[in-house]
Amino acid sequence: MSPKLFSIAEKELLKEKMFYSGLELLKEHGMTHMSVEKITAAAGIGKSTFYNFFMSKEDFVIQLIEFNRSRFWKAVTDMLGERAKLTVAESKQVLREIINNNDSVYQYLTPEDEKKLADAIPEKAAADIGEETEVLKRLFEMFEGVREDADYAVISNLLKILALTAENHAMLHESGYQRTQDKLFELLFGCIFKEEDNE
Repeated sequence: MSPKLFSIAEKELLKEKMFYSGLELLKEHGMTHMSVEKITAAAGIGKSTFYNFFMSKEDFVIQLIEFNRSRFWKAVTDMLGERAKLTVAESKQVLREIINNNDSVYQYLTPEDEKKLADAIPEKAAADIGEETEVLKRLFEMFEGVREDADYAVISNLLKILALTAENHAMLHESGYQRTQDKLFELLFGCIFKEEDNE
């Protein structure tokens, strides 16, 4: 029997189904215990179909991260609608959502998982300030009130510190966690927005 051929639309739907199923499994079990078998069973497909799309579980997780990024850009574009820019208040909410999004893959990865992903695709592992600056510039083009002298390296580092804080909040004092995050966001916003927009 010859293998089933999928149309481009069917392939996209299958991938999305695997991504949504895989994300829920990642939240529940972590990457180590999120097996290909569990992903395919949750998505209601055969194991061989998985390998038509992904080389390995690590490749799946890397593509899941990219899928979530594309969902983020679509959400921001939808929020923008026909307007030229988001207000400063909306822009700050977008930045908070980047860090506090329950669907962010990184918060469910252990340092060992991140090493496996880095080993699987080394070119994606190294911090690339050029690429990160381009992503921030693209995002900031959608924001009102961005400083002309924005220091992209500092902003990128602050976003990473906020992400690390969110991912490892169990290691921090719970009673001060929200205030700590608010202080870090204040610092981040001061680096991005003009002074009059931070009052």
